[in-house]
Amino acid sequence: MEQASSDWPQQTSYFILITLLVIICGVLVPLTTTRLSISLRQNDRIRLTHQKLGLEKAQTNLRSQFSLEHQPMPGKSVALQSLWIYPIKSCQGIEVSRSKVVPSGLEFDRLYTFAQLKKVTIPFSSQTIGKDQYKWEFITQRQYPLLASLKVELWQTDLTKPEAKRNAYILFRFPWQGTGLKGTLLRVIAKVTGRWNKRLEREVKLPVDFPSDKDIQMKGYTYENCTIWKDNVTALNMERELPPELSLYLGTRYRLGLFRIDPDRLREVHRCAPTKDDAGYQPVTGFQDAASTHTTRAEAGNTNTVTSIPYT
Repeated sequence: MEQASSDWPQQTSYFILITLLVIICGVLVPLTTTRLSISLRQNDRIRLTHQKLGLEKAQTNLRSQFSLEHQPMPGKSVALQSLWIYPIKSCQGIEVSRSKVVPSGLEFDRLYTFAQLKKVTIPFSSQTIGKDQYKWEFITQRQYPLLASLKVELWQTDLTKPEAKRNAYILFRFPWQGTGLKGTLLRVIAKVTGRWNKRLEREVKLPVDFPSDKDIQMKGYTYENCTIWKDNVTALNMERELPPELSLYLGTRYRLGLFRIDPDRLREVHRCAPTKDDAGYQPVTGFQDAASTHTTRAEAGNTNTVTSIPYT
């Protein structure tokens, strides 16, 4: 009897441990698997109705960019080697073989930008005592280098497919595997399924078309001012679409926002642009810098910043 009594606490501990393992295997694992499979099915579904815009890595026109044939020579005319658009400012771009030119620049370029809500210094007066003021400022890779690791895809309607849908989407992904037990389960399941052989990622889907008034009201989007360099533009804040993990991954110090340029509220460009009197109109752009398009030449010695960030 004494031996049986002394074994009772140990048996109870084993029972509790086994019960916890059953709960983990029976509840958490199926939930995690369901979450992963939903994400995978979303990728599979979009391939049934859409086609991805842009060239694959094997098709890139940059393979020979540093060869002698592309070096400047007297009397040689300038030619474009590669054409890129950046649907989300400061994130990975999409190389295209051709692009439609719209009033704001290349089609699908800089439709979105990330921004942070920063406290601003205001002149002291009796009206401003005890009041804090904030403004949205766009962010770039200079502040948050990990923006360069955000993969961006643009999926257009493929009318040749029987289940084609007319909505186009932007998908962006960033590395995220979670922490603690949940993160461990995600890693194990990913390895077992064999669907991820490099890293786990979070995926966010955004509309290419500007949201309708109905969608804006239903999803709680708001119009707010956003500062792009020295310019201010009124754009649609869609931060509700951002998962909280993105801010943690980027390491942002302030509240993170996502702005969509309004095609009816493009900002006028005056710096490095002709005047309205000269051109007959004032050039406009969206979230681009001081010009709607940029022509650049990559130097072999200046690629360390880009190549130091994992690209997979």
